[in-house]
Amino acid sequence: MKRIIQLSAFFSIALLTVLAVWYFSDHQKQDDLAQDGLQAHMDEVFAEDITYTVSMFMDKMEDQLIRWSQHHTKEKDLSGLQEELHDHPHFHGFAVVHASGETTKVGNVTENPVDKLTKEKKEGVYISEPYVEKGTQKLLMGTKDGDDWCIGEMDLSFVSTFVKDLAVITGENGQFFLGASNMALDFDAQETEAPYVKKRIPELDWDVFVHSEPTIEPDAPYREGEVVVRLNEGNEGKELAKIHGVSLLDEEGRDCVFRDRTKNRTTEQLVAEFAQDPAVMFAEPNYSVEKQTSFHKKRSHPALDYKPRLIEPQQEGTTPNDELYDPYQWNLEQITVEEGWQITSGNEEIPIAIIDSGVDPEHVDLEDKIIGGYNAFENNENYYDEHGHGTHVAGVAAAVTNNVEGIAGVSWTNPILAVKALDANAEGNSFSIADAIRWSVDNGARVINMSLGDSHDSEVMRDAIRYAYEQDVVLIAASGNEAVETPMYPAAYPEVFTVAALDPDGQHAQFSNFGEHVDVSAPGEHIPSTYVGNEYVAMSGTSMASPHVAGLAGLILSINPELSNEEVYDIMRNSCNDIGDSGFDIYTGHGIINVTNAIKLANGQ
Repeated sequence: MKRIIQLSAFFSIALLTVLAVWYFSDHQKQDDLAQDGLQAHMDEVFAEDITYTVSMFMDKMEDQLIRWSQHHTKEKDLSGLQEELHDHPHFHGFAVVHASGETTKVGNVTENPVDKLTKEKKEGVYISEPYVEKGTQKLLMGTKDGDDWCIGEMDLSFVSTFVKDLAVITGENGQFFLGASNMALDFDAQETEAPYVKKRIPELDWDVFVHSEPTIEPDAPYREGEVVVRLNEGNEGKELAKIHGVSLLDEEGRDCVFRDRTKNRTTEQLVAEFAQDPAVMFAEPNYSVEKQTSFHKKRSHPALDYKPRLIEPQQEGTTPNDELYDPYQWNLEQITVEEGWQITSGNEEIPIAIIDSGVDPEHVDLEDKIIGGYNAFENNENYYDEHGHGTHVAGVAAAVTNNVEGIAGVSWTNPILAVKALDANAEGNSFSIADAIRWSVDNGARVINMSLGDSHDSEVMRDAIRYAYEQDVVLIAASGNEAVETPMYPAAYPEVFTVAALDPDGQHAQFSNFGEHVDVSAPGEHIPSTYVGNEYVAMSGTSMASPHVAGLAGLILSINPELSNEEVYDIMRNSCNDIGDSGFDIYTGHGIINVTNAIKLANGQ
């Protein structure tokens, strides 16, 4: 049969361009069959995440089209829409085709658009087949208002960017139109068989195809030629750098990162050399650290009659009006949030630090929640997220809620400290994580979320964790996505509250790490949240499970700010719904978090 050229990227649970890829050099080895099974499952989860993301994107475009059709169809001059088009860059133009045949439009809309609306997406909403015009992949969407057609021309660039070279989407006729650029020219969707995962995007008749190859593990689990050193009192990093012929890359207190200028010494040689220096308390490698369904039908849209341009949370009721809450955020229903929100929706005095790849400071669902940030690589406030992972994590914990826009966060009110300790590839090191933890504590964080990890026990990171714990900070970390019992750090530190992932059926997610150190479980598959560029995507992984618990910790402290971190831990464990084996088990910990039970317990109920 005709074959697709295999995709080179490995999806670790659908976190876009290898988001949450937890590969470590000494992780527990599994037999080939088990590895193949896990990889196939990861491909399937990623394909489902794509279907979620595309469906959310199309629903948001549909909502916007309906709003425009309700407010502007009677106007002959649509120039007032020009600014709104600018605010919605996925639409190139909007047109009203009147019954008389006269067309008024703003922006760019292709010729004869009504003739191209050949497919009914849902009752009253029609779409065209995808097409390419001037090198841009586009789609028309239209709805009727009486005898007039209201039609928007959509740019599919975001969908294409999300899919990138990781998958391929075909239309109803089976022709390739979005996704991997390395597909064979003779691609035939009808002949594609396993190991390619195929998923259908509901209401569009589009198919997603995914297949990945195993990750090639790095030769070393640390930055070659670098060493982390803690100096004894009275010694200086610059002086030590001269003595050992190294460059001082970074310094925080008595901790230093050195790099060999000669490039002749290995990391092991540098560690051994510094360990013998009486000015040094300890030396270690600079370990690498990396980030870690059921389909809901489209809801009706009563909230679309009016949408405020200024995003101001509306504190009415406990069911938020965010446009993606009802149809897509199954995860919040699974942890029973709504009754708890009647007691508290958060507290502006209880910040949650997101130590990750940064946060998009201009995202409409996050910008009003960020009260400060830090870049652990540059030692400045440039916390912009170049990757997307941190922005997604931040939204799960604390997106602006009940503002008609996007998603709801677990916490409505708790502010965010955006701390960048992973780079554009969502990769960091033990020193950057330690620096980020200390900055978060010193700048008022009451809760720290760490959706990242490594299998190496770093002394510099351990000390930062102890520092935060001693300052009574609640420390939350993801267990990891390798389906192994191998301890991951910081999750395995006793001071850290560890979170495993569940699937939409409330079962232990196949990819989620396990062990005696797992405290609780939270939703971790197909989680809708914020993404860079004012977007929303679905991602999966223990990276997504962890911020559910960080948001809950923020709510608990909002009820009673005097609680210690251990008291918060006990409340979260004791309020869980037991799942899996009776009582504590190594796969789900004490069970799935129950937000309402936890808030009531914190409130003395």
